[in-house]
Amino acid sequence: MRRRRQPGKRPKGIITRGRVARKIALTMLLPIKRVVRREPPGIVGEDQTAVTYIGHATTLIQTAGMNVLTDPIYSRRILLLRRLVEPGIPFDHLPKLDVVLVSHAHMDHCDIPTLRRLPKHTPVICPRDVGDLPRKAGLKEVIELGHHEHVNIGGLRVTSLPVRHFGHRYFTDTFRGYTAFLIEGGSKSVFFGGDTAYDPRFKDIGRHHKIDVAVLPIGAYKPDTFRAVHCNPQDAVKVFHDLKAKWLVPIHWGTFVLSYEPIDEPIEWLAAIRDHEELGDRVAILRHGETQVF
Repeated sequence: MRRRRQPGKRPKGIITRGRVARKIALTMLLPIKRVVRREPPGIVGEDQTAVTYIGHATTLIQTAGMNVLTDPIYSRRILLLRRLVEPGIPFDHLPKLDVVLVSHAHMDHCDIPTLRRLPKHTPVICPRDVGDLPRKAGLKEVIELGHHEHVNIGGLRVTSLPVRHFGHRYFTDTFRGYTAFLIEGGSKSVFFGGDTAYDPRFKDIGRHHKIDVAVLPIGAYKPDTFRAVHCNPQDAVKVFHDLKAKWLVPIHWGTFVLSYEPIDEPIEWLAAIRDHEELGDRVAILRHGETQVF
């Protein structure tokens, strides 16, 4: 006979908002993990492209002799969320930046205190209706792109491409855009996914664009309702295949607790998929501060 659950009690294992809140609160007691100091990436060759994982969605992409910083966040906190791992490259050790990409207005991707630290004439590329935020940070050269629009910066062509996410920073600014970026012009093309769930449109992107390196988010997927806006590792590998990319670099894991999965689960799950599908070095799992040259 099936045992009835007592009224007012939740069955064990159910993820509730309260349990997520308690887990986030507990992370505030943990010390920030130190990163093994490595030499900052030098200038890569004309026939090479390098990606360094700094943390969360912040990466340094070096291609065509240029330095591209994505979704920069160097703050120790996002409101109540505390950083668990220090940035893979200290801010003062970053090379001279040629362009900064901001995929959307969320506080963990568009961090105003970090943007304020950038040189004021650093070009910033962002989606439509997000440019007011880098301008608020004092940046002078801000370019807004709609989906499938592009801009040339030096020897690079940066194209805005659609993703499945949402853009508002607060409750009322639902008009803000959100995007992925395709960086072309160097030895390898790089797709920076920013923040996204799986979407069938990635197949169209893979048909219409040559993509070598796919930088894709793999964390913040529990409870399952979060998968409406975030990829889990299995989703990210599906995106990787749809894009017909040669290499996958995972991001959006191991830096902040935004959801309920264990902090290292995304990367362990991705490693298991890599081994099962025999993808080998096509999946470049980078710890904070590590660089992969393609």
